[in-house]
Amino acid sequence: MIAVLLVPASALAEVEPVAIRYETTGACPSESEFLSEVRGYTTLWSPVPEGTTAARTIRVRVTVGPSETVGTLAVANSSGVISERDIVGPNCTAVSRALAVMVAVAIDPHAGEANERHPDESASTAEPDAERVPPTSDRLAPPQHPKEASPPIAGPRVTLDLRVEATSAVVRGSLTGIGMSTKLELPETTGPRWLREWKPSLGIGIRQSFPQERKLSGGSVEFLWTAGHLRVCPFRIALGGVAEVSPCAEMNIGRLHASADGFPDARGASTFWLDLGGSVWAAVNLSKRVFFSSTVLVTAPVTRQPFALASGASVSTAPALGLLGGIGVGATF
Repeated sequence: MIAVLLVPASALAEVEPVAIRYETTGACPSESEFLSEVRGYTTLWSPVPEGTTAARTIRVRVTVGPSETVGTLAVANSSGVISERDIVGPNCTAVSRALAVMVAVAIDPHAGEANERHPDESASTAEPDAERVPPTSDRLAPPQHPKEASPPIAGPRVTLDLRVEATSAVVRGSLTGIGMSTKLELPETTGPRWLREWKPSLGIGIRQSFPQERKLSGGSVEFLWTAGHLRVCPFRIALGGVAEVSPCAEMNIGRLHASADGFPDARGASTFWLDLGGSVWAAVNLSKRVFFSSTVLVTAPVTRQPFALASGASVSTAPALGLLGGIGVGATF
């Protein structure tokens, strides 16, 4: 006598160990809610810590913007090959729901089918090939299974901003001008985990003051400051997907020029300029590409060469410690 044992088809499928990392901003579904949504479509997976050998890693990020919400799904296999896809929706709930379906399909191509979700129900209650369709009140495009591909070619995040600035670190009193800088930040899929989380950046730019005239008895002296600046920001703090703040170390290097007028034997002179300090850079997103920028720099001039007239009268000396502030607009490329 031969006994035949009938079991649901899903019971014969292998349960895959998967590391799922979920990040979000704003009032979006929590990680536990997201994982519960994924498990609602397929149970053929078990959670393991990120970095587990021979396990796929799935990273999910939901970023809430001023007018839309962006969801990113990155699937990395045990060999490090990454497949990445972005979706855009009207709110974080809709995007999170769609990403949950995408994660389930990435784990199990048959996720969501009626026999997988309710294996103990008889075939008469549902058609064999019927699929469970998730709510589509937000009318997002149906997710597709990410295909294994070579690592995407992603360049660094590049921003460019233009600011109006004022500083008290160069000459006695205030010196106004303009500043322009570009910032380079590594892609979020590049480098070790700590590097992706800290989001360090490197910024370079130029500062140019407007001519500053100082009236003196018998004539005047005009100052002009030009400097390139370099800043290194070890990490970036995101504030609800709308703003970001970065503490930085900064250096200005260039020249300070002074020219006298109205005095006997009046002439100009230039001196090398260098200052070192710490700054805080902030940005508020006005749209997906455009942002409002601001900076505050506390700096100490290394070169404090005083300017004096031929008579010996002092014209200006840089302070031991100065402050620079600026506001402007920028764009992300």
